[in-house]
Amino acid sequence: MALHHPAGTTDPALAMAGWRYQLIKPCPAVSIPEIKTDPEEVRTLVIPLGEFITVVAGPFNGERIVDIEWTSKMYMMFTLHLKKCARRVP
Repeated sequence: MALHHPAGTTDPALAMAGWRYQLIKPCPAVSIPEIKTDPEEVRTLVIPLGEFITVVAGPFNGERIVDIEWTSKMYMMFTLHLKKCARRVP
């Protein structure tokens, strides 16, 4: 089964890809290391209240990590944190 375009799927768990969220409270995230600079460097950070993020990839089962984009950079966030810290925006 090919899942190249999650937006076209009927599976609600996969439909999160491409959704935008606004943070309703500060939310933790983890940086994705850039191969060019330091592939071993991983940092945790808190994305501030009010910021907008976009979900890029899953899985979206509630206990795993999703890839997000914030300020044109890629980060990882627990799905549970996303659900508690953000609201979906059109």
